[in-house]
Amino acid sequence: MDFFAAQAQARKRTHRLVLLFILAVLGTVLAGYAAAVFLLNQDPHHGALIWWDPLLLAWTAGATTVVVGIASLYKWSQLRAGGAAVAELVGGRLVSGDTTDLKERRLLNVVEEMAIASGIPMPVVYVLENESGLNAFAAGLTTSDAAVAVTRGLLDKLSRDELQGVIGHEFSHILNGDMRLNVRITAIVFGILVIGLLGRGILQSIGR
Repeated sequence: MDFFAAQAQARKRTHRLVLLFILAVLGTVLAGYAAAVFLLNQDPHHGALIWWDPLLLAWTAGATTVVVGIASLYKWSQLRAGGAAVAELVGGRLVSGDTTDLKERRLLNVVEEMAIASGIPMPVVYVLENESGLNAFAAGLTTSDAAVAVTRGLLDKLSRDELQGVIGHEFSHILNGDMRLNVRITAIVFGILVIGLLGRGILQSIGR
């Protein structure tokens, strides 16, 4: 697959994700509306409530949007600090330029080579020490604040050529602007998750 075909596929996936997030928010609003109708019908002091109430739906949609928006902005404020902040948020350890660890030295060399070949500043590099699996990610909003993080398992188990392949893949995310999209997605998902946690807390309090 050539570069332009890969870009076209990435755009299709992005459009699909946007549609799924819109559906997720609509589903959250409808679930909140159904819960509100159910709770009001359980109140003996409240008159009978029909299932279709535009005003209640509007209030529910507004409240849901506000909660999702505030929670998403909170998460965005954490993630917009740059790739280094994201890597440290998940427990990453910064690999210093004067490290004596041979595998970390090799990692820095590979990242530096990729940065030179790509014509962008070298991202800061992190290692997730407690992760034995094979994984890596790139984080940040721009090429100037990007970070690349790899797990200890990946660092220990891959050859230099294999490591180059993984780092090259992460650089494609940096160059294609995928990192900014991922930050937005993470923030929105966090907002929807907060709604779910609030709903579960309300149901648990009612159960008592």
